[in-house]
Amino acid sequence: MEYFFANLPDDFTHLLKVNMQSSGKNFSELSGHIIERRGMYLLFRQIFKDVDTSGNVEKVLKSAGWHGIRDRFSCLYIENLINGEYPSSVKTGNCYGILGFEDLLKPFAIGGYSRGFLLGFYLKMSSIEQNLLGKSTSSSNFYIDDVLEILRLSSARTVKIDLLVILIKHLIYFLGLDVLKGHIANGEKYEQIYEKLSEEQKLLMVNNFLAYGSSINEKEIFVMDHV
Repeated sequence: MEYFFANLPDDFTHLLKVNMQSSGKNFSELSGHIIERRGMYLLFRQIFKDVDTSGNVEKVLKSAGWHGIRDRFSCLYIENLINGEYPSSVKTGNCYGILGFEDLLKPFAIGGYSRGFLLGFYLKMSSIEQNLLGKSTSSSNFYIDDVLEILRLSSARTVKIDLLVILIKHLIYFLGLDVLKGHIANGEKYEQIYEKLSEEQKLLMVNNFLAYGSSINEKEIFVMDHV
């Protein structure tokens, strides 16, 4: 299991990490965030010219909503990575896998945040980057059925569902699903389970968290407790 650094657009990934509930305050902050970043705003005007030719962010927000803006931007960045240039219009099909990935995690995530989507976006972009470098990548990182089994053991929700998923994937990879279930059934916290790993396993996990954390520009990358 290996995670790679992916060159993700910081201006966009920042939005996926903050609370974007459908309230006037957050939508106002979103509008300012886009307009103040000239490159992002020019892309915004290009991909939403079918909604408003003047580039009025508030008008597009009312029409497409935050998720509509988020999804088009993510598809735009994916197409740019694949083709080496930004398209004049966006093909939303590139996002279907990410949306499905996010839907699986929604029952365990706090609403308003797009961190499940962020993890899916990272996995997609990282896979494309590695393929462009001539390196084959495994699709197993997108497989989370076993992770969902662990998440269902608790009724709690978390903001940083992406970090929790990565943590659980590693623990399953190292210990096995049934063993991990047993530790959790015994009331052990993730920090306690982590201490059962070998130094080599801990190093691999740390390196993978660092790769992901640096890709999304986040320093706090560990989740070591029940959430």
